Amino acid sequence: MDVKIHHIEQLLAALARKTNRPQDTKGFEEISDMIDDVAISGRYLYKYLFLRAKEARKTNVRVLSYKPPKLDKLAGFLIPGITFLEWCDRVDRPLDNELVSCTGNYYCYVRRNAEEGTLMRSPVQIFERDNGVHFKLRGPRWTYEGAALLKNGCLFILMHASGGKEIHHVYKLGKREKPQVLQGVFSGVSTVFEPIAGRTVLIRTEEDFTKLKNLELDIAGMKRSQDKEQRRLAEYFMAYKDNNLKINPVTTFTLDDLGKVK
Repeated sequence: MDVKIHHIEQLLAALARKTNRPQDTKGFEEISDMIDDVAISGRYLYKYLFLRAKEARKTNVRVLSYKPPKLDKLAGFLIPGITFLEWCDRVDRPLDNELVSCTGNYYCYVRRNAEEGTLMRSPVQIFERDNGVHFKLRGPRWTYEGAALLKNGCLFILMHASGGKEIHHVYKLGKREKPQVLQGVFSGVSTVFEPIAGRTVLIRTEEDFTKLKNLELDIAGMKRSQDKEQRRLAEYFMAYKDNNLKINPVTTFTLDDLGKVK
């Protein structure tokens, strides 16, 4: 596969920014360790990508030949689920105005997956990086981060945490720019390894991201608040069945797990 030199250079620069490592022999070894794939060695990153691109630039060569699998793994490390060619397309394509307008700080609200009425509030930052828009959610224990993609009028975000957990969010956006409130849905796995899903809301805030705080809120108390935002959130998240999904207990992995009708 023919690859433009500037795509290799941008790929390595993006890896260096993501891992906060320099583009030298030691830095590439450490990046290789973080990628944690035997096919991606520090030698491959330094010799076959960095040095080849550097020498090609000196001799005015604009295209080099590479096999796709390793480049796909590097692109997937930067943005899970995409190939190298898709990553190059993202780098070369201007970002949608609607997507860029979403950048800023927010509070994310999710109803705890339990009958008791507790609302979980988490700081969120949406920001531009490497010609893309990224979504960062700071939970009580883990910080989740992933690329934000605009498709069919919705924001799609698959977030990963360093502990291995993943969360998927989808928000309705349409053609609206700089939204103040976004409604969406989430899916993930609970602390007891059960699939869960439900509704989520983002509310924009002008506060600095570093000053935003995680908080557990009592929905009944919010309903009595003098603050309109609190009352509206309480109204939206009041009913457990409207906001949370979970599966039946799994014991047999047969039809018996679905119900009792004969």
